[in-house]
Amino acid sequence: MLILAREEVVAALLGLMVEVSGFEPRFADGNETAETVIKSEHPHAVLIDCDHPELSKDLIEVIRTSGARSVLFSPRRMQSEVTRLASQHGANAFTLPIEPEVFIRILKS
Repeated sequence: MLILAREEVVAALLGLMVEVSGFEPRFADGNETAETVIKSEHPHAVLIDCDHPELSKDLIEVIRTSGARSVLFSPRRMQSEVTRLASQHGANAFTLPIEPEVFIRILKS
């Protein structure tokens, strides 16, 4: 599961949550673009911060054509705003903090 977070601490938190949920977290290093990682690793899903600089319609299309699911999240925005943005991209959404059971349900849906 690829995690694209703007902040390292948020990425680390989500990585731990992903791992505890039974998935393997993956992060793009500074030399990789999200598109490169998606095309080479074929993740189950991509968790993308709504404010991540690589978030675009083109990236969502790359995710979709790879067979992965897009899940938008935000540690700052209101749930309604994140849900509205996610619906424009045909993605699932959540905000932080999130209950572990809800997080697992989103990852497995």
